[in-house]
Amino acid sequence: MRLFASYILTFLLFALFSCSQPDTADQLVSLPSDSIIPEKTMIALLVDVHLLEGGMMVQRNKGQQDLQWGGEAYRKLFLRYHVKKNQFIKNMVYYQGNPKNYSRMYDTVLARIDKLRPQSKDKKQDSDKGK
Repeated sequence: MRLFASYILTFLLFALFSCSQPDTADQLVSLPSDSIIPEKTMIALLVDVHLLEGGMMVQRNKGQQDLQWGGEAYRKLFLRYHVKKNQFIKNMVYYQGNPKNYSRMYDTVLARIDKLRPQSKDKKQDSDKGK
């Protein structure tokens, strides 16, 4: 289930940012060191991006979201991390260039999201029994 969720979330990210792609193939391979988002920051940013996307999906399903809300939410999120949209997209491509590392990063992202999920009483009781 986690693997399926990661594919859906990754697809949503790329669908959202598909309009802005790096200009040249050289930018896809490497980035100047001063424009690389540190891995820890990128993981935290990805967690927040996925939470934002989830919230936007809920709003869309309720028919309550307008298009401007999503753009403003992303603008504020990137501002919080001192990152520009284009820089985020280039870093996604940069980190995907090393699939093993990218997979490990996404495992961390999914683990952090799982920790935020409220536990049902049954799961909590089961985990308490194991202690």
